Amino acid sequence: MTEEGRTIYGFIQGDEPCRFGAVGIDGREVYTLTFEGISALVSRLPLEGFESMPKEVLLRNLTAYQSVIEQVMKEHPVIPVKFGSLLEGDEAVIRILKQGKEPIVQSLKEMENTIELNVVALWSDLNSVLGEIGQTEEIKALKEKAGSKSEDEMLKMQIKTGKRVKALLDEKRESLKAEIMASLQHIAEKQCIHSLMDDSMILNVGFLIQRENALRFEEIVQSLDLQYEDRLTFRIIGPLPPYSFRTFAVKTADYVQLNNAREILQLKEETSRLEIRDNYRQLTKQFHPDKFPGDREAQKHFEKINQAYKLVNDYCQDPFCSFRETDVKDWASITTADN
Repeated sequence: MTEEGRTIYGFIQGDEPCRFGAVGIDGREVYTLTFEGISALVSRLPLEGFESMPKEVLLRNLTAYQSVIEQVMKEHPVIPVKFGSLLEGDEAVIRILKQGKEPIVQSLKEMENTIELNVVALWSDLNSVLGEIGQTEEIKALKEKAGSKSEDEMLKMQIKTGKRVKALLDEKRESLKAEIMASLQHIAEKQCIHSLMDDSMILNVGFLIQRENALRFEEIVQSLDLQYEDRLTFRIIGPLPPYSFRTFAVKTADYVQLNNAREILQLKEETSRLEIRDNYRQLTKQFHPDKFPGDREAQKHFEKINQAYKLVNDYCQDPFCSFRETDVKDWASITTADN
């Protein structure tokens, strides 16, 4: 039988155990584990979890993860935990709550009355915009010049023209983006600019909004939609928890990988950060590629030393640390992963 772990969705306030039904990943029940006024939203999941999931299953489970958080936020302020967080059991989750109590409480307090609204603005008809650019004097002149060239030179001119069209499209996009942001950012606490998926997008931004200002914010977006008529299309996604502004990341350690790294750095099962640093410096001097020019094996070993040091250094956060299997399996850390 496959051993089951606990996947964490997010944190809420409260000491009372809650159950939210079979709404979690893989249809599992979502419930809370509590510690001194804060709770973790969790469900059971096989410990091999996310790493062994096919892409289509992973995407389906991402949707389930988001659905859980957005359902719970209707009744409780939620601080999300990064998708894919998987711990060994209830005790490991409680340790995370103990370790992260102060930043979790602070984050819940700061985000208590806020929501995230994502605004996407798109060209209503990208081909029409490209057509307008194509009719500018600059582009018409480039096309005319290309027509009088040889086949090879014509291809170069076409590439040059295409790049210029793209640059002019980007200029239009940036100008409109600045206008839209000027209308919206004054009502938001913060904003987080997301990547554009393709050329049809002008703007993709997450806004952190006080709940009491949400209606006014939506009204401004609607007025922008009217202002730009059929030229632009606006979409509002939300209300959402503050994914873009306050998300926690939970880390665990793989004993086999960490033990291998310890052996590469020639460390004992119990050691100190000082010893880790000293061993690393000594080994990098001893196996530096400059001492073994052309030796690919020496280069690979040097790279392994650096990779091992990064892994061990991430794990060993205290002045002294243990690499014993039970201690490594008990280890977990929590950090903010704000954008």
